[in-house]
Amino acid sequence: MMTTAAMNSHPKVVLMYHSIAGDVPAITGSFPISMARFRHQIETLLQNGWQCAPLSRLRHEVDAPTFYITADDGTIDWTRNALPWCEQRKLPTHTAVVTGPWEPTPRYPLAHIIQVILALRSGKSLEKLATRISGMLTPQQQSHVEMAYSYEPDPIRRTIKGGCNLILTEHQAKQLLYPLSSAEQEALAHRFEKPNYYKSFHFAETGAHTVTHRALDQHTERYVCDEIEPCLTTMRQFGLVPSDYFTNPMKTKPGGFLENLAPLLRKIGFSGVLTCCGNWDQDSFVIPRIDAKQIEHHFGMEHNVG
Repeated sequence: MMTTAAMNSHPKVVLMYHSIAGDVPAITGSFPISMARFRHQIETLLQNGWQCAPLSRLRHEVDAPTFYITADDGTIDWTRNALPWCEQRKLPTHTAVVTGPWEPTPRYPLAHIIQVILALRSGKSLEKLATRISGMLTPQQQSHVEMAYSYEPDPIRRTIKGGCNLILTEHQAKQLLYPLSSAEQEALAHRFEKPNYYKSFHFAETGAHTVTHRALDQHTERYVCDEIEPCLTTMRQFGLVPSDYFTNPMKTKPGGFLENLAPLLRKIGFSGVLTCCGNWDQDSFVIPRIDAKQIEHHFGMEHNVG
């Protein structure tokens, strides 16, 4: 039988964005690309014969090289800078949203709490925090952190991010991180887009990114029940129509594998799970993406904007 990839002779590439700095400043603790760079990437692809298509049509046949714009988390810098620009040009986008911040008592993702803390606390305070976390990890857990966050050159940041996100329980992590300062609370309170905003767009799709951005562990069925299905329910309650693509929030915890999650996602109607980083083969259920900061290199385009 001929595979999907064989049927589609034209390349398909899924792009992955997070924070974008423009008229609306980048969120605290993020590592944004500029709006000028985002425009340059998209416009160059279009000028070079690529077309942009909705993620909901990812598995459809295409008649030209095709790219798909996806973004994770639904922070206000992405939604207020990139979405209106794309909408004006009728360029489809897909934003994966976390729904915990939409609850009456907001549940902010631990990963974003950590971003804010890393940005706002003193170096001495972060060093003490990293030392405490390191003392709670086994050598095997330390190795998992080193592997998962190998892109993070600073060992203090690597220990805090990896230890809290991937090894410690949320309760353990928050005991170490709390209380939050008023500046940290303020940064979190204005970080995520409200659900009604998405309904003002015609070309902006939304999809599930879990309730709390928690990393997948070995308890896949519990993960679906606690993080994915409630995320879908909340989206629908706010009048959004979730896409049938789930976006994995981050590197997995020890024992967590996307391949084990895939059958459960298929069972509840998903067509794929987005992850990073790499080229998609146009066939697999797990769909790698090209990170925003690698797009120029991947496509061989000039990188002449910040």
